[in-house]
Amino acid sequence: MTTSGNGLGQALPVRAVRRVLAPAALELRGQVLALQEQVAGLDGVVAELRSANAELRDRVGSLEAAAGPARVELDRLRAELAELREGLHEQRRLQLRVAEVTDLVTEVVLPLHDREVDPAVLGRLRPDTL
Repeated sequence: MTTSGNGLGQALPVRAVRRVLAPAALELRGQVLALQEQVAGLDGVVAELRSANAELRDRVGSLEAAAGPARVELDRLRAELAELREGLHEQRRLQLRVAEVTDLVTEVVLPLHDREVDPAVLGRLRPDTL
């Protein structure tokens, strides 16, 4: 076998290389097809996720719209609570004052017979009570 001008000498190594590489090329082609199928499946998943995302955004928007009146009501209730706390503080202050006036009436205005007014009792009262 000579490598004369007919080209047989060069064709033989190329055929051997093709025999070695052909199975690998066929395997790679199969892997490419499998990857293309996976990509197509992932495209479907991405489309579903985008649709779900759009639905969630719509739902969040509607929930935020519904929360608007609730926020207004919450602010109103907070203001009302602050007013009630202030009123409660004033009511407690007035009850203490009534108790002091009651003590004063008991000690000064309605003394029992032969009862002397104790100056220490009067000293415990606040000046604005007298």
